[in-house]
Amino acid sequence: MPDETEPPRKQYAFKEREFQRDERPASESRPPVTVQGLTQLAGPVTRSGPVPTTSPKAGDPNDVFATLQKNRAAEMNSGGDEIEIKKISSRRKKDYWLMLVGGNVVIVGGSFFVGGIALVFGLAGVIIYSLGLTWVMWQVMSKY
Repeated sequence: MPDETEPPRKQYAFKEREFQRDERPASESRPPVTVQGLTQLAGPVTRSGPVPTTSPKAGDPNDVFATLQKNRAAEMNSGGDEIEIKKISSRRKKDYWLMLVGGNVVIVGGSFFVGGIALVFGLAGVIIYSLGLTWVMWQVMSKY
């Protein structure tokens, strides 16, 4: 069985390219264009339409600033601009303290009822319950 010869490998390469020079050498080039030169080439500014006026017409019913001033004057006359700060009691705080105290009383009472080593477990339960309840209520209160 004769050894099969492999065909020669293909050689991949880039073709030689001719580059066309877009920029002229410094000796042939003109001086760089400046902003002043471009404005001179553009010519004078001409307006194609009428000049808009920004001042409102007298008695214009759609003048926004006059309407806002009327609304503000009416609000001040009615006393609507006075602010009263009321302290709002939070039901969540009341619920938190009720659950914290009530749950800890139940855990401590149960550990005293059983006695012995249960006192250590009761203390651990108080810590875990208090931290867990505080974390949960903190998450609930921070969303609202």
